[in-house]
Amino acid sequence: MNEEPKKWYAARTRDKQELSIRDRLKLMEVEHFLPTRQEIRQLKTRKKNVEIPYIRNLIFIRATKQEAIDLPNKYGLAIFYIADRVKRGMLVVPDKQMHDFIQVMDLSPAAVSFDTEDLILGDKVKVVKGDMAGVEGYVASKINSTYVVIYVNGVLKASVKVLKSWLCPIE
Repeated sequence: MNEEPKKWYAARTRDKQELSIRDRLKLMEVEHFLPTRQEIRQLKTRKKNVEIPYIRNLIFIRATKQEAIDLPNKYGLAIFYIADRVKRGMLVVPDKQMHDFIQVMDLSPAAVSFDTEDLILGDKVKVVKGDMAGVEGYVASKINSTYVVIYVNGVLKASVKVLKSWLCPIE
């Protein structure tokens, strides 16, 4: 029997529902990725430590196509898959892009910037040293700093500061 391979899908959530969707996916034992950070919020009489997603209204789910379709339709999860306008279906995030994004978010999430509008992209590079070795992206510079811009096709761009000597151009 030929089993369908699991792929990464990007899904939108309703406002402030990312954490509850993540919790339901955990209960259902569905692989997913939601980068979050801890923040201290001041309430009227006390301070509270809260978990906040880095990217609002977005979660990544790894499943077969049928499992992904069943999540909102059969199990009632309030998610909406991002469409791939070229293939006219659900947007599939390549494994390498997702792996690079997860690696960067796990190692140094505070150093990641999602505001990449003012960076001018250059050659495709691979990080060959340091904690982010193996990550591929496009080199960019701003005010004497070198960044690697990572794409998750059709979903987001993220940049992280890297030493220029740790980069190697690739084709």
